[in-house]
Amino acid sequence: MMRHGQFRSVLKGALASCPRAQQHTFHTSWKPAVQPSASQPHGARWNGFRQHHSTTTRSSAQSTPKQARAFPPLLIVGLLLGGTVYYLATPPAKPKTLNSETFIPYTITAREAISPTSVVLTIAPHVLDPSPPYLQPGATPSRWKHPLWSVEFKQPEVQIARHYTPLPPLQADTDDEARDGTLRFYVRAVGGGEMSNYLSRLGVGRDVWLRGPHAGFDVLPRLGHCRRVVFLAGGTGLVPGMQVARAVLDQRDDTKVSLLWAVRKREEVQAAAPATAAPWWQLWASKSPTELRADMENPSHIAAHLTEMKAKYGDRLDVRVAVDEEGTKFCDSDIRKALLAGLSATQHSSGTGCRLHDQRLHEHASEFEAPGAACQCSDSGDANAGKNLLMISGPDGFIAHYAGPKVWLGGTLTQGPVGSVAAELQRRDGKLASDWLVLKL
Repeated sequence: MMRHGQFRSVLKGALASCPRAQQHTFHTSWKPAVQPSASQPHGARWNGFRQHHSTTTRSSAQSTPKQARAFPPLLIVGLLLGGTVYYLATPPAKPKTLNSETFIPYTITAREAISPTSVVLTIAPHVLDPSPPYLQPGATPSRWKHPLWSVEFKQPEVQIARHYTPLPPLQADTDDEARDGTLRFYVRAVGGGEMSNYLSRLGVGRDVWLRGPHAGFDVLPRLGHCRRVVFLAGGTGLVPGMQVARAVLDQRDDTKVSLLWAVRKREEVQAAAPATAAPWWQLWASKSPTELRADMENPSHIAAHLTEMKAKYGDRLDVRVAVDEEGTKFCDSDIRKALLAGLSATQHSSGTGCRLHDQRLHEHASEFEAPGAACQCSDSGDANAGKNLLMISGPDGFIAHYAGPKVWLGGTLTQGPVGSVAAELQRRDGKLASDWLVLKL
């Protein structure tokens, strides 16, 4: 049997004779854990090695539980990090009911033609919201949260949006409309109007996309202790006036509203006008706007809504109609007469510096605002804080003719200064300037 020393000599000689081994450095200093002697028997020479091997094995076995104990915390940390990344990377679920951030689908459930160019659309949401954002929570009977509000309609073909004001619910349908979420809109197609022409072509069963509600001028604190509102409307601009009239007349019993409605054709007001010949002595007389009475014959859908309001509010609601094709219009004298009718002699606050009552501060204001603005007039102890309201709504040219144009300022459509007919009336009568606030919609 080869001894240990002889084995090392043979190994060195073999490595020295190998060309590839000469390129590397080898250490031949391996030795058993216990150096055997020549006098020890063969088995005893390897006892030290066996003992060293068993010690190493036990050390490895002892380190394994430590690694196992370290694994669960690392797993937990990894799961937490993975869950956090997934939560942040996953977009939130889109709302399915009406809201002011995203467009929600509604379906047209009814369509009633008023004239060849105008229609009333009734729409219902795909998903019923038990608490629509435009209703006062818990109010019985159901009441709207804002005196004046609108929603945006989206035209998907050209990706534009326009504001439309919903009609107030009919008296018999107030709670029904609140339960099923239906809304009604008066739409008139105008030349060059992408949105109005798109909506007027849609039939029952088609979908439309809405976003809102968007609150308009907070009219009740602006009116304050005053009692008069005159609303001059052109065409479908009547609908905001109906909203304002309903809110103001329901709020207090001593208020009065005059709606001056200008339309192009008689069919917007009456489905079939009564055929009555005018006396011969009136053929050359100048024509004036007519009063819309509660007992009107053959009213259109919109006029029927007005006659219902007339029946409810009586003399507190005065509605006058001017028809362009019949040669009638609202002149300066008609507007002045409406402004001075029933006006009290009480001197009201000047409103200087008040966001709600200062006309100059409104020049840079948008018609859309967050509700709840405080009146600075009341801080001075003025018990008569408030202004009567002259409001104008309709096409841009209509507004510009009666109150001066709105002005774009920094990407926002603002009120601009009062001009045209309203400014002239204020110049003639200082009381109309001090006691009235002009608002353009």
